[in-house]
Amino acid sequence: MPVEFKQDSIREWLLDTQEKSTISDVVLNGCQGGTIGELIYYADSCAFYEKYKEEIWQMLWDSYSDCGSDSILHFIETFNGSKDVASDDQFRNLLAWWAAEEACRGICMDWDDEDRASE
Repeated sequence: MPVEFKQDSIREWLLDTQEKSTISDVVLNGCQGGTIGELIYYADSCAFYEKYKEEIWQMLWDSYSDCGSDSILHFIETFNGSKDVASDDQFRNLLAWWAAEEACRGICMDWDDEDRASE
């Protein structure tokens, strides 16, 4: 049975379910290798994608717009692991991992800002 993603946003899900060390590890190493246990299997990463797909596509649009790529698909092609995508499940997994990694980066940036503000 797939993991249930009950939180309203990716960020909220990460903060509610992952240790600070896991979030930091995702920034350093990505999701490959099982860094986030709930995103190892396609059933789970696809459930994550389905729950958060509107947010994921908004994140894609924002990032694509910032980088100046020819198209969102060309932008997605730059993701680590994109060359191995050969099915819908693999595509959704790729986007789920990318979104989780991006959200972890944002969380870590916020933590760094908080640390600097408290000094």
